[in-house]
Amino acid sequence: MKNVFFNNDILEAEKEIIKNLNIPSILLMENAGKNSAEEVLKVCNEFGYRKILILSGKGNNAGDAFVIARHLIDKGIRIFIVSLFPYSQLGGDALTNYTILKNLKSDCVNFEDISTPKDLKKILSKNKIEDSFVLLDAVFGIGFKGELENRIKEIFKLINSLSNIKVIAIDTISGLKNHYDTDDLLRADMTITMSQKKFYTIFNKGRELSGKIVCVPIGIPDECFLPYNKKKIFEIEKNDLMGSIPKRNINSHKYNNGKVFILGGSVGFTGAVYMSSISALRMGSGAVVLGVPDSIHDILEIKTTEVITVPFNSNLDKSLSISGFSGIAKRIEWSDVTLIGPGMGRHPETMELVRKIVSSIKANYIIDADGIFAFKDNLDILRKQKNKIILTPHYGEFSLLTGYKTQDILENFYELSREFALKYNVILVLKNSPSIITDGEYFYINPTGRENLATIGSGDVLSGIMASAYSLCKNPIKAALLGCYIHGRCGDILYEKFGCNSTIAGDLIQLINEVKMELDIA
Repeated sequence: MKNVFFNNDILEAEKEIIKNLNIPSILLMENAGKNSAEEVLKVCNEFGYRKILILSGKGNNAGDAFVIARHLIDKGIRIFIVSLFPYSQLGGDALTNYTILKNLKSDCVNFEDISTPKDLKKILSKNKIEDSFVLLDAVFGIGFKGELENRIKEIFKLINSLSNIKVIAIDTISGLKNHYDTDDLLRADMTITMSQKKFYTIFNKGRELSGKIVCVPIGIPDECFLPYNKKKIFEIEKNDLMGSIPKRNINSHKYNNGKVFILGGSVGFTGAVYMSSISALRMGSGAVVLGVPDSIHDILEIKTTEVITVPFNSNLDKSLSISGFSGIAKRIEWSDVTLIGPGMGRHPETMELVRKIVSSIKANYIIDADGIFAFKDNLDILRKQKNKIILTPHYGEFSLLTGYKTQDILENFYELSREFALKYNVILVLKNSPSIITDGEYFYINPTGRENLATIGSGDVLSGIMASAYSLCKNPIKAALLGCYIHGRCGDILYEKFGCNSTIAGDLIQLINEVKMELDIA
């Protein structure tokens, strides 16, 4: 897994590591700049750009850019360094690398400093670089605090208005100090981050503005940072999940290869339970039983072939009735994992049924969609289950469940999600792009999945994959990680083929086996 740090935490970690390893900081800057230069050159070559404008500041972020420039000038790249501050304000390693670059006396490097957007326009016009160039954002790094000056906001606004350029941020977009308040910042096509990923570039508006994230080494192994990852934030990697589900025994039968019971469905929402059940089968469970209200059983009998459907009493609203509890209990006791919620509806009697199930039957549960609503004002029921329940809300459902405002969740989901998972003894899968998984101690970020997954039924496919994974690996946190990764990876494949808005949930199901092959769990 890949460490992820908040800005302040990575700064402190680097200071301690430099001290403990007795490694010169200027050597790390050299490594960072050299490896970043290789990534910048790839972009130049891909788009045929031979000019780079470096927008620099007065700190280490500028120092990284000076190293990048030095390594690119012998590649036929013309460099224009434009500082937003007088060069006399440089110090430390940044000053050293600036001095080296100046001493080269290369015709391929120009140095300017500017104060206003008008100054920048003059430089672009004078050097005939109005378009078709790469701009490196090296003004402020992860140590930025305070507010951007108005003149800098205006310069960024001008750059954002330019067409036919590629913006690459060095380590982080200048001025990015959280993941939600990003007004007036540059919009990058790529962010080259140094060694460890930064939290604010991964989520929400920070993710939107950071573009593609490329992590380059600086000469310190990841394991050296691990002791300093005190917030225990990790991004999942493919290798973490390879082979995480055991292969079927040659003499096995369907009932010892994962038994999943799915309880849900209501009039108008038969598709939700159908997609969950088919996803669970495709993921690899040997037997999937679908428990639905008798009011919709006939239509699901027609729709399903491989899935076993079982009718239970329905109420006047034609959703599940509490009178079916005893029959439902037998199915739960039979199964390895029970998924509750897809398409269930929120009738009060159905919600009472869900609470009675979870409070009185010890089992492995995943609670999704409408099932989550049953625990509003009844959260203590979750805490009393001995086995950790996997709970899978999106932001709106989490807000409804907890009473937190959606904006508060957006801004503080790291703290709120961990506190909730720890307090109520659950594994929380907070669905977004990207989704996060936490048990209250560890905080995992799923790296797969894009905006094409924002389609009705997508979450039902996820819950079915996750239920099946749980039935096979018998580990709830691993099942949550697997479910999110596989679901997102299916979406990524479809994004690469068909773009951002042509995916429907059923398409995802057809790719589960392909992703399983990638993970060696097929």
